[in-house]
Amino acid sequence: MSLTVAEILKLIDQRAPFASAAEWDAVGLQIGDPYRPVSKVAVVHEITERVVKEVIAAEADLVVTYHPLVFEPLRSVIAGPGQKGRAFALLEARIAVVAVHTNWDTAPGGTSDSLAAALDIRSTDPFASATTGSGETQWFGRCGRFGGTVGDLVDLVRQRLGNRVRVSEPQEDRVLGRVAVLPGAGGSYSQEALLAGADAYVTGDVAHHQARLLADNGVVVVDAGHTPTERPGIKALGSFMAEISGEVIDLVGVDDDPWEWEWKG
Repeated sequence: MSLTVAEILKLIDQRAPFASAAEWDAVGLQIGDPYRPVSKVAVVHEITERVVKEVIAAEADLVVTYHPLVFEPLRSVIAGPGQKGRAFALLEARIAVVAVHTNWDTAPGGTSDSLAAALDIRSTDPFASATTGSGETQWFGRCGRFGGTVGDLVDLVRQRLGNRVRVSEPQEDRVLGRVAVLPGAGGSYSQEALLAGADAYVTGDVAHHQARLLADNGVVVVDAGHTPTERPGIKALGSFMAEISGEVIDLVGVDDDPWEWEWKG
């Protein structure tokens, strides 16, 4: 017997409570009928035009996405390009959308834990807090023991996350005791990484002055990009959804990263 959208939502909530998401976030059921039975579940990182085409072609009943399709209320949902058009196409195809974002970041085995595990960071402590909609505090980063050099860390990042890495430290043989990680856009948490006692900080979307703050205080900045630092956690999300619903349609990687293409000119 197939689970309904509402039943799948409940199972997700037990592992990664939607109430634990940051107050600014948009998680939970975004499109669809909560009482509709689900036969096919697709897991995606982000709902792009290409993903919508793939989901419809696969005849999925439900898409579980990490990046919410809708962050702000829409004034209209109409056919065409962009967010409104993607929402329209999914509505027309009767495909439900569930967003699992910062509640998955903070969950055990979620995005933050998966990034730390991918880089062999052990005995982690939480850092980088945010307030939930109910006023509680949740922690979205991890900082723990590494036991290697800057060169070792950068090699791991390249092997497991991708080759496009910006590094602020020229001394490859410098030994790192503690490394902080925060998937996605972690530049705004640079001060928190510093206060956590990190020797290095692996995240994405680090701005110039944020990198300067860390470098001036002896913290190595490893900017591996927004999407790549989230990928280990999205793979874990796919595994979790397979436990809930059986085989899933894995479309992680079908969504094109805006920074994916390398200019050849």
